Order: sequence, then C-alpha cells, then structure tokens
Amino acid sequence: MLEKLGISILDRYIIKKYLLTFFYSVMLFTLIAIFIDISEKMDDFIKRKPPLSVLIFDYYIYFIPYFMGLFSSVFIFLSTLFFNSKLAQNTEIIAILNSGLSYGRFLRPYMIGASILFITFIILNTRLIPICDHYRLKFEDDWIHDIRVTQSNNIYNMLNDSNIIHMESFNYSDSSGFNFNLEGFANGKLVERTFANRLLWNRSKQCWTLETYTRRLFVNDREQILKGLKMDTVLYLKPDEFFVKTKYVSSMTNPELNAYIRKETDKGSPQVNKYKVELYKRTAIPVAFFVLTILAVAVSSGKSRGGVGVHLGVGLIITFTYLLVIQVFNTMGNTGVLPPWIAVWIPSIVFFAIALFMLKRSPK
Repeated sequence: MLEKLGISILDRYIIKKYLLTFFYSVMLFTLIAIFIDISEKMDDFIKRKPPLSVLIFDYYIYFIPYFMGLFSSVFIFLSTLFFNSKLAQNTEIIAILNSGLSYGRFLRPYMIGASILFITFIILNTRLIPICDHYRLKFEDDWIHDIRVTQSNNIYNMLNDSNIIHMESFNYSDSSGFNFNLEGFANGKLVERTFANRLLWNRSKQCWTLETYTRRLFVNDREQILKGLKMDTVLYLKPDEFFVKTKYVSSMTNPELNAYIRKETDKGSPQVNKYKVELYKRTAIPVAFFVLTILAVAVSSGKSRGGVGVHLGVGLIITFTYLLVIQVFNTMGNTGVLPPWIAVWIPSIVFFAIALFMLKRSPK
C-alpha cells in the first residue's frame, strides 16, 4: 500500500526514526522539566500540601502538553539533528546518496515526518493544549499563588462608541480602582467628563460606586460642575473585566481567542497585540517544524571528526539563537513595535533563509 504511494522502505525507516527520536526527546526533556518545576515549587507544595493525586492528575498531567507545545520546535530540531548525525557518522547518508538518490529525494521522508507532526500540533495548539492549560493555571491559582494577579497600571477601556474609561490602577482583591476617569461623547464632541478618587464595586446592588467624584457636563458651550462624596453608576463592566488575562489567553481555544481579541479590540485595550501574538504563534510554531527539520539535516549531514558531539554543540548554539530571536521579535510584537503577525513570522523566515544557505553547502 505504502509502496503505491511512493513511500519506500528507506522512507519508512527514516520516518520511523524521525518520529521515535522526537517523542523520545520530548519524554526526556519533559521529565527534566517536571523535576525542575517540582524543585521550584517545593516550598509551595510543603506549605499548602496538595494531595499527591491532585498534584499528578490536576497539574502535571496538564503540564506535559503545555511543555510540549512550548518547546516542540526545539525538540524537532534537536531530535532531527541527533538522528541525522548518527546516520552521517555511520556513513549511511553517503551510501544513500551514492546509490543515486538525489538530496531532494533524501529529504522527502523528513518532510513527511514534519507534516505528520505539523498536523498533530496544529490540532494540539488550537484545541487540546489550551484546554489543558486551563486546568494547569487553575491549579496554580488554587495551590501556588497567594493572590490573583491584577492589572495595576494605566487601564484603558472603551465601553462603547460613546464612553471611554481610564484608571490608574485596579485591585482585584477588593474590586476597587483609583483615579478613575469617564469621558462621554456625542457626535464626536466631549459632552461629559467624570473623575473619582476611587471606584468601588457594590456587590449587593451589582453596580459601581464613585467616591469623591467630580462631574463636568458640557452643554451648549457651557460647563456645569457637580461634586459629591458618593454616586452609584452602571458601567456595563464587571470586576472580572479588569483582571489581567495576558497569560490566561493561553487557556483559550482559537475560536475563543478570536472572539476575545475582537471584544478587546472594540474596547481599545492596549493588550490586544499580546493576544494576537499568542494566536499567530499557534500556527507559526508548527510551520517552523519544516524549517528546522531542513536546517537540522543540512547542519548534520556531513561526517565530522568530532562525531555526534560536534553536531549537537552546533545545534545547541542554533537552538539558543533561535529562542533568542523568537523572544526578541515576540516582544516587539507585544509592544506594537512591529505588527504581531510580522513579528511572529520573521524568525521562521530568517531561519528558512539560513536553512537554504546551509542546504546548498551541505555535502551531497
């Protein structure tokens, strides 16, 4: 059946080794990551004493998909580099190419293997891993973090087409904000501006209370000023709206994240770029599998006197460089220096150019 599809015995051998080496690398590095995570959180575990069953089935079982998704491209590169370097050191690549097989044909099983992992991680990144991340973050909130993280600086929110709020800080623990400003517009003109020293959520009335407020009303080129100690108002916002979700967007599936981005864009949220970077990464990372597979094969195809160790040394340097480039451009995308989609895709484009250059120089 496979022979009819043009997949030879050699192809099956390379694909099998490619996938097995990848999953072996994932298991090895995941075990290391779990031990490191346990050592970092040991004080919290001793202090709060989560049951072993909760620790395993409510946290680490979900930590594994999170870690796989985070470093999947690195695992692809290092596992391909190791496997291909072993072929080179055993002169198997020389024998394959001397049999008349072109270098492009030699690369085909690697691309088939990368395609299998690409499809797998597209599904994982957009559907399964976000669900797992929800439970991982919930465990950290319940057993690790003392308090929930709050958004504390320069909160800006567009309630609708006519009202904009700005707040210096918001404390989630008591649902209070400080130095609150509300601006109302009509026909493109400012008609009202309200300032309050403190904004407080009234749980019984399910509304907001302004403390020490000043209202300035602009009507027919005249200004009216109203002051008071307390005033209830409805802002069509709940305290949860001010909760920082920058790290929690990772627990949203793609449809949820797309809807959330549209909602935050309508509000004028300054965090939208971060959410877009998270969304685009879920596709860009699996696409990078092809780039890094080509680069790994190109780097490790030649037989080295230093053996596999030399190739792994070069691979580690490339890995750290790759992670650094991703971090730099993701930061540029988060801060709006570059459009998020450009910032996310630049590392893959750069390393694809490097892969093609290395491919031309690799022994054939």
